[in-house]
Amino acid sequence: MRKNFIWASLAMVLGIFTSFNALSYDGVIKFRGTIINNGCTISSGKDQTVDFGKISKSALGSTPGTVAITKSFSIELTSCPGSTVDIEFIGEKDRNDSTLYSTTVSGAGILLAKNDGTKINANTKASGYTITTQKATIPLIAKLQSTHATVGDGAIHSDVNFTLIYP
Repeated sequence: MRKNFIWASLAMVLGIFTSFNALSYDGVIKFRGTIINNGCTISSGKDQTVDFGKISKSALGSTPGTVAITKSFSIELTSCPGSTVDIEFIGEKDRNDSTLYSTTVSGAGILLAKNDGTKINANTKASGYTITTQKATIPLIAKLQSTHATVGDGAIHSDVNFTLIYP
């Protein structure tokens, strides 16, 4: 009986020491977030196409920064919570000018700007669009611009994603 008591005591002591290892902490995972009403509805369509049409190669010139064509477009929002909305644009940067978005034509890039002409650098956020009566309009300008002295030819394609941010 005494042997059983010793073995039981030993097993209990060893069990206590092995459980201390399980209680040690190596790091902390923190979870954060904000619960908001549903985000805005994009009434102008989640996917839009800005068509530059046919552009003469000579319109892009031989000097980087030459703008061949400018097109206005907007993102219309409804059912918006809050009083302001920001928009973040994400796409592939042009290899010659990292402030522009690349296209499938070498030497040509897409410049995004606010309606007042303020440039929105590639992969950045444009802030402070006012929401009035749960609606907002984000007016934008797209410019096809040369990024190199030599511009290729062919079909122009460039996809830029956007995310709405509610500050």
